[in-house]
Amino acid sequence: MCALNHYDSCRFRDGRGLQFLLSTQMEDLTKSQKSVQDAVKRLEGTPSEAVIEETVLCHLRPVRLPLNNCVFCKADELFTDYESKLFSHTVKGQTAIFEEMIEDEEGLVDDRLPTTSRGLWAVLHEYWMVLRNNVSAIDELGMATERLRVRLPDEPKPKVPVLHIIEPHEVDQNRVKLLNDRAVAKSQLQKKLGQFLYLSNLEKSQDKETGGLNPEPCPICARPLGQEWAVLTCGHCFCNECIAIIVEQYSVGSGTRRRAIKCAICRQTTSHAEISYVFTTQTDNQGTDIPVKGSHSTKVEAVVRTLKKIQLTDPGAKCLVFSTWQCVLDIIAKALFDNNMEFSQINGIHKFQENLCSFKYEEKINILLLPLHTGSNGLNIIEATHVLLVEPILNPAHELQAIGRVHRIGQTKPTYVHRFLIKSTIEERMQAMLKTAEKSFIK
Repeated sequence: MCALNHYDSCRFRDGRGLQFLLSTQMEDLTKSQKSVQDAVKRLEGTPSEAVIEETVLCHLRPVRLPLNNCVFCKADELFTDYESKLFSHTVKGQTAIFEEMIEDEEGLVDDRLPTTSRGLWAVLHEYWMVLRNNVSAIDELGMATERLRVRLPDEPKPKVPVLHIIEPHEVDQNRVKLLNDRAVAKSQLQKKLGQFLYLSNLEKSQDKETGGLNPEPCPICARPLGQEWAVLTCGHCFCNECIAIIVEQYSVGSGTRRRAIKCAICRQTTSHAEISYVFTTQTDNQGTDIPVKGSHSTKVEAVVRTLKKIQLTDPGAKCLVFSTWQCVLDIIAKALFDNNMEFSQINGIHKFQENLCSFKYEEKINILLLPLHTGSNGLNIIEATHVLLVEPILNPAHELQAIGRVHRIGQTKPTYVHRFLIKSTIEERMQAMLKTAEKSFIK
């Protein structure tokens, strides 16, 4: 069957006209389908060298713009034509499709094959993609096994430039290029190894048993690195006192441009600007041992852990969680669900009063997720005692309004405000800026 739009319906006046129009369209569709099947059939088998070379020049590694002239691109054009005829007819804005049964010479095709033009198109297009990717994989394998070589004296010069075959006069030029590439790669590898050593040392300093102290000794003075040390680009670490002496007395360079030092272990050069200084502090591990199920971001995990800690230390305490973005609250909601924590959420006017009342009056629901733009105004929630602000709030008035949902007339218990900031990010600088603005306003 097929569906006809208004334009097609204007092209016939009686049943014979309709029959002629349908048969014409079906014949056109069948021809297009047959051309696609033949094109895919010709692509089967092991691709020849000519096909691979043609495909490479056409769209895999074209010298200029893709030519769209290889057998795969030509077959793709036939697919586009077949698709346009198959899906072009619309009824009331919805796509209608020819769903005729596909027959072969002996009747219906095998039950394992698709029995509609739509299904056949999908199978053929998927098969075409497999054949196309097979040629791409063969070319990738060929590039991985190719070796740069000089063209033999009796070898004809290729019509199209081939990257791995060079002329005798190009040997010196390619040798210099390869030596430069090796030097750059060696330098990049050395930096990566340095980063690996740096991260390995940083991991030691994050061990809970050491409390943020790096137990490794300085290679020069043998004292523990402790909470502050320097890392060179090679990855070796030294205490700040020894690095200061090296920078002051043993910098290398000519004249006044002595702006680099050499590592005391591997003698690799590091400029003064590339020296990294690490500062760690002994942190209180209280609360970090509370397990949080699931894989979540650092901030979401901190919010869930804080809520768990409140439930352990102050059973029955109710908490409000504010965020500027609804998507963040949805992520927190999923984390709470993963940790089997009861909560209620206000996300618009849908079931607003129902969710608010469940938080206020049901003992098992002690967490309420609120968007800042709707939950910080006009609500009286003195049942809660904890306010969690997931991110810094640029407008101090909005922050005070959010806290004011709890800390207001009628509240008989202390109000606790928890702010969550990611260290060494824009959030920390925003909070510092807000504090500075608050101090200047008070003055």
